[in-house]
Amino acid sequence: MMSFRRLLVAMATVVPLSFAATAHAQAATKLGYVNFQKALSELDEAKAAKDRLEKLKAQKQSDLDKVQDSFKKEQEAFQKQAPTMTEQARNEKGEALQKKYVEITQNFEKGRSELAQKENEEFQPIIDRLRTVIKNIATKEGFTMVFDAAGLAYASDSADLTNQVIRTYNEQNKPKVATPAPKKSDAPKK
Repeated sequence: MMSFRRLLVAMATVVPLSFAATAHAQAATKLGYVNFQKALSELDEAKAAKDRLEKLKAQKQSDLDKVQDSFKKEQEAFQKQAPTMTEQARNEKGEALQKKYVEITQNFEKGRSELAQKENEEFQPIIDRLRTVIKNIATKEGFTMVFDAAGLAYASDSADLTNQVIRTYNEQNKPKVATPAPKKSDAPKK
């Protein structure tokens, strides 16, 4: 049986070693977080991409509104003329309107799909570059892990890398500016 004195000596040796290992593990772990949604909303390049997408969406909506207005007018005209039409003419016009309605619906869905694809084409490269910026900052500053703020219940403000990430990204990635179309010469043609 181990004497009380030997037990104390053994504990005196083991306890400091375990505290040292715990302190070393804590010192080696450096955690940070980024508010990914905030970063995306404040990146200059993402703002420019959002503007381009909004313009495309507005154009598609304008085109759709014109088609819908035209269809509505055709429908109203058909309803007024239907009582005076022969049954065959009424059926043919009704089928034509139904086909046009299906076509409008398909074009609407196609437009939504195109917008989603364009959004992915615009934002995926930005997200990839944003992740690279986060990785570079984390590596440079010795972070063990960097989390997305959306999944955190609590974190100290001192661990927030969002503003640094936004600043670094904007410095490294200037938004693409659309070049204006060349102006046609005002000189008279010969």
